[in-house]
Amino acid sequence: MEKRPYYINVETGEILPIKTASTFQFEISASDEDVRHLERKFSELDSTANDTFVRSHLPYVPYSNDSDNDRYDQKLREAYQMIHDLGQEETRQFIEKMSFWNPEKPQDLEKRPKD
Repeated sequence: MEKRPYYINVETGEILPIKTASTFQFEISASDEDVRHLERKFSELDSTANDTFVRSHLPYVPYSNDSDNDRYDQKLREAYQMIHDLGQEETRQFIEKMSFWNPEKPQDLEKRPKD
């Protein structure tokens, strides 16, 4: 499959084929199938973000003790993993410096200590 450059804005979930169309954080090289898969990841991320809305209004429920937040965090890591895998060298290096990044040891949300 032919791969082309795309420009990613994680905050907005945009995957743009034109560098100057909008602001972006990452550059990737992706096939049409890769783009569709990343679009699904962003859609899942958006859906789980909506699920966290309720918890954000319940101050007595800690962030670390909420399965909706755990799902959101997992979807965000999955999106960054895909961006890393498709990314240019600069993109991969930047993601590898992010605090959550550890491809050798996947985050185990079930074993995370609860507040």
